[in-house]
Amino acid sequence: MKMQMEFTRRNWLLYLALVCLVTSGGLTAHAQTTRPLSNLTIDDFGRSRGHTNSLNWTSIADQAKDNSTAGSNNFVQESGRSCLNIKELVPRNKSLTLLGTKLVLDNNSNINTAGYDGIYLRAKGTIGPASVGIWIESEQNGRRLYQAPIELKNRWQEFRLPLRVFRSMPLGMPANDRETFRIATFPNIQQRTVEIFLDEIGFYKERKMYNKLTRQQQQIIIRKGTERPFSGKYNDHYENGTYTCARCSAKLYESTSKFKSNCGWPSFDDEIEGAVKRQRDADGVRIEILCNNCGGHLGHVFLGEQSTPKNTRHCVNSLSMNFRPATEQQEQAGAGKAIFASGCFWGTEYYFNKAPGVISTTVGYTGGHVDNPTYKQVCTDRTGHAEAVEVTYDPVVISYEQLAKLFFETHDFTQLNRQGPDIGTQYRTEIFYLDEEQKEIATQLIQTLKTKRHSVKTKVTQADKFWPGEEYHQDYYDKTKKLPYCHVYRKIF
Repeated sequence: MKMQMEFTRRNWLLYLALVCLVTSGGLTAHAQTTRPLSNLTIDDFGRSRGHTNSLNWTSIADQAKDNSTAGSNNFVQESGRSCLNIKELVPRNKSLTLLGTKLVLDNNSNINTAGYDGIYLRAKGTIGPASVGIWIESEQNGRRLYQAPIELKNRWQEFRLPLRVFRSMPLGMPANDRETFRIATFPNIQQRTVEIFLDEIGFYKERKMYNKLTRQQQQIIIRKGTERPFSGKYNDHYENGTYTCARCSAKLYESTSKFKSNCGWPSFDDEIEGAVKRQRDADGVRIEILCNNCGGHLGHVFLGEQSTPKNTRHCVNSLSMNFRPATEQQEQAGAGKAIFASGCFWGTEYYFNKAPGVISTTVGYTGGHVDNPTYKQVCTDRTGHAEAVEVTYDPVVISYEQLAKLFFETHDFTQLNRQGPDIGTQYRTEIFYLDEEQKEIATQLIQTLKTKRHSVKTKVTQADKFWPGEEYHQDYYDKTKKLPYCHVYRKIF
């Protein structure tokens, strides 16, 4: 089970631990070289305070045959860095199960991790397989342990672990921390020193793809202001179509739910399912409505006015919305097409769907030698097809170059014929160009990446027939309310 919760210090006792499991076999690394947009640093081991004092990290060490020795935590200078050194001398004929360190972040701390997307850390070690663990203790659910694997090397690496990659351990775990971590053993190893260096650890936020707002829109959407009554362009607007969020372009309201209320603001008696979030307003009386995708302020909702049979009025600021006409001819006029493959097409589509100016996306298959392939056929890795996404976009709002940059910034283009845990040529990284201009743009971006010392595995290929995938694959993450497991946005260009 993947972790889908939002961390907030109001309802848990959280333990954060870095553990080196002395075991054979490799684990998946999630190393990133690009710094995240926004960090909440839990500990940098003295640098921000000008001394070596740090938080109260506790060493964890477990020897299956002899518990007389524990690991040590020491603050040291390593490669010019102030860091935490976790170290254990493993005697001959003893079996060290684990080595690590943990920190308790309790309800009395000033650390609030609500709204953060993952954990980042800088570390190195003498043993490869390791894991980052999070315990969450609450009165309702008891203790739950979540872990994400990393691969430590004898050089500094920065890891960025989205919360969604943390896996829940089985229920019914013993309360003893050491038993919780008793995962694997490495019997009868020779005497040697095992150690980990931890340079910095904390939480991060991902960069979001949002539209540029005017000063007036910022006042409404971000600062929760209100436009003057009867001043909005959509107050007396009744064209057929869809109203979208001005900040993130998520669909909010269909025109069929709009009605004339004479209140001075656009009024709707129903929202698109799952599009609008309600919460108590700061005044403690009204109910505020926000875009469920980006949290942008829309207005307020009022119940019991008998204005429509649904007895509901969403009172929305015009500045919080854009409008997309319903007619296919209007919507598709002058639209551009692009085809990208970057691993599992669910994750590829997820990020393109959120980009401003994208009209629609279709997941499917291309680049192979079998007509009208099925998902089952493509998964055999014998049809030659790649899982791909066809993007229809408005070139006035977003350019092909911006789409191509988003393509590179949302997957690991240095991996060959795989993406994260998905392995096979169907998961390759490839741009299928539709004209010479697209080919030139894609080629130039790859050259730019190479000058930045990236090992680019992305192919640039003339587009062939695109076969739409099965219906249950379309808009998969919107339907399931889940998040991508091997795609994550990181700023590169």
